Amino acid sequence: MRNQKQPTAQRIVERRAQKAVGMLKRLHRRLVEQLIDELIEAEEALVAMEEGGWSPYDVQKIEERFLPRLPNLQQMMQQIASVHSEPVYAPAPIYRHKTLKAREGEFDGVLGEFLKSLGQAEVHGVDVHRDGGDVIAVVLYSTPQ
Repeated sequence: MRNQKQPTAQRIVERRAQKAVGMLKRLHRRLVEQLIDELIEAEEALVAMEEGGWSPYDVQKIEERFLPRLPNLQQMMQQIASVHSEPVYAPAPIYRHKTLKAREGEFDGVLGEFLKSLGQAEVHGVDVHRDGGDVIAVVLYSTPQ
């Protein structure tokens, strides 16, 4: 028996999102095709409106039917497609701490260098104490797994 990888929750969500976007694209295309057909059928009414006539019922019907729906479909597709780039179940971060000790005049530089070295880590807190001429700090931070 072959050892097959099971799809992760993220991949399952991405596949479903891709399917949903595909369905919305087909619906969008169908609405656009219907809009084209109705615009061609209402060509005389549109020409009359361009020549200064009032907006006939046919044109209002087209506006009411299509104008709110097409942008909403586009927005729904964008919202669903955004699932592809966002993890659904992010792994829990790894929490760590580091104790720093330096002379009072040097402490800012030591702390700054350490914070730069953390890269993408997220700092959750810094507890600072003075002990004579020394400064001691405990930095609590997390790193992604």
